[in-house]
Amino acid sequence: MAGSSRKTPTIRDIARVSGVSATTVSFVLNDTAGQTIPLGTRDRVRSAAQELGYPTTLARALREGTTRTVVVATGGLPRGTALESFLDGLDIELSSRDHSVAVLRATGDALARTIDAISPRAVIDLGAIYAGAESDGLDGGWIDGLASHTLTQAGHLVGFGHSRIAFARPAETVGISAMIGLRERHLRESARALDIAPPATIAMPEDPDAGTDALKAAISRGVTGIAGFDDDSAARVLRAAHSLGIRVPHDLSVIGFDDAGWGQHTTPGLTTVRIEAVDYGRRAARGILGITDPHAPVPHSWVVERGSSSSAPQSTT
Repeated sequence: MAGSSRKTPTIRDIARVSGVSATTVSFVLNDTAGQTIPLGTRDRVRSAAQELGYPTTLARALREGTTRTVVVATGGLPRGTALESFLDGLDIELSSRDHSVAVLRATGDALARTIDAISPRAVIDLGAIYAGAESDGLDGGWIDGLASHTLTQAGHLVGFGHSRIAFARPAETVGISAMIGLRERHLRESARALDIAPPATIAMPEDPDAGTDALKAAISRGVTGIAGFDDDSAARVLRAAHSLGIRVPHDLSVIGFDDAGWGQHTTPGLTTVRIEAVDYGRRAARGILGITDPHAPVPHSWVVERGSSSSAPQSTT
């Protein structure tokens, strides 16, 4: 008998043990009508499934054509507030309807193998959605997706009169370069829509003494507003500004993204963009289950003002 620590068996495992094809195993476990499979073969397949400890939920899934599991593949996405809230909303909606969520960080063949073993009802591949231009808009784009949230961020600075802004990203890009590139492109397009100059980009390293040169160079080019890739990047700008004696928000306005929650404890408090991602998760779940709810909240984002942004300084020239 299989021990409790072994991996979940698959249809292929049952086929190997019983000496038949995977298709035959599927027909047997699914009780597919119209298939003339000898009784002895059926018994052999069922005995192999029982011996291997094939889960009853997967057996039920074959009868239904799917499990009651939804896989979310997060790829190399950073684990921020919005992602965690999205997963919460997805889980709340699915669990109330007898479904569950499996979050996978694997990619490529490893992801494919795991999905094959789980046999989920649906797969939400967030890594693919945010991988680049070819999939841009699948999350709602400029209507209510990531692009619209970036426009909210840029619009806040422009609303205060900042016409020269910069995008502050982390210097360390391993695993998140695609997301950084997408946010950077959204900010450029937002700047075009808001009729301001193309934004500069500054890389802010984790080392507190290494980010001052990049910030000083941006300010020398007339930048008065900084839009962070996330709250961490914006906090690095606040730290570098303090080291340079630059007053925030009097000389420089800074706004983060994807409210991490600790912005109220910085000096000054970090203004940021909060995304109502729980509603996005619940909407995604309803879409998967084919449920229409005209009274469901409309997902959106808004600016949480805490003090690090204000009107652009007046030029003295």
